Amino acid sequence: MNKLKASAASEPGPRLQNVNRYLEKNFPDFFAEVRFQVGNDDYFLYSRFGRYLARSIENRAPRDKIYRGFTVLNKMARVSAKDPAVRRMLVTGPLEELVDHPKARALARKRLSSVAQGYLEGLCE
Repeated sequence: MNKLKASAASEPGPRLQNVNRYLEKNFPDFFAEVRFQVGNDDYFLYSRFGRYLARSIENRAPRDKIYRGFTVLNKMARVSAKDPAVRRMLVTGPLEELVDHPKARALARKRLSSVAQGYLEGLCE
């Protein structure tokens, strides 16, 4: 029983329900494809979302699409303030992907919340 509680505490799934709904609503094709490929694994979902957002920025996608992408990350950062598992997922997933793309990193410095920017700066050092 104790092992089950520890496992459930480390799983960020339920805490990310609102973020998942926003992601599914605003990026339905991306969400459906990734869920089909990796199932309900939120870590891979958000890691791939970071890569998707970085490529969208590099390829000059429409501004509103990019801003919605940053809204996903900002919502995730808000949840991460209370949940270390979500914080790890945010830093080692989508933010790490943004660091590798110069245009995406520059735009992230302007569009991310102060919490997410702090995590991003930690990765850049």
